[in-house]
Amino acid sequence: MNLRKVQFILFLLVPLVNFGVNYFFPSPFDDDARVLIQPAGYAFSIWGPIFLGMIVYSWFQMQSERVESIHLRKATIAGIFAGLASIAFVPISYMDTQWLGFLNIIWHLIALIVLFTALRKQVTLETAPNTHWYYLPTQMYLGWICAATAVSTALMLTEAGVSPAIETQVILTAIVIGVLIILGAIMANQRGLIVPLVFIWALVGIIVENGSYEIIKFASIGGIIVLALVVGLKLVKGQRLSY
Repeated sequence: MNLRKVQFILFLLVPLVNFGVNYFFPSPFDDDARVLIQPAGYAFSIWGPIFLGMIVYSWFQMQSERVESIHLRKATIAGIFAGLASIAFVPISYMDTQWLGFLNIIWHLIALIVLFTALRKQVTLETAPNTHWYYLPTQMYLGWICAATAVSTALMLTEAGVSPAIETQVILTAIVIGVLIILGAIMANQRGLIVPLVFIWALVGIIVENGSYEIIKFASIGGIIVLALVVGLKLVKGQRLSY
């Protein structure tokens, strides 16, 4: 069995494992500590489109007209590691040990960065005109894991006993939001416009969840405006949303 079929099978299993476990066990996240960078619960519904999109992406990668290259192989291996990370996250989440969850997110992040860089090169080799649309879910995945890295870091530090005064937490959250804004702008310049759009989705969720803190609310609103302008200007200049 070739690696691209392995990737496809893995991403068929990912939603079954991640969503199927909810029918047998209670949510492992209900007793998590509250951190101010975490968006409202509804924002995590983005996992549905991500998982579905990765199934479509991995199916597309199996098609015979794909152009063989070292970039395609690297992307496939990175995709497999991302799928394994997603499946491994389920038992880790029930261990209620935040540093393990953090390591899993870093595992995700490394795999998805490698996937992004490989697909950015592979797309220039492909002859199918709609290739970039099939690659789009990988940027959604990367964007959400970038945001999740901030949440996971905060949860890990809280579990380790790092609990500054609420005023300090608010300021630190605003700084993290600033980092996400800068990262979103950088990704837009790297042909990754979907990433800042995912950040906008996360920032709206942060306002809904923690908008009672004015610094967080205005930092998030500012971030939404800046990232929307960055994406809009890129689109006006003719850049594609995906790669």
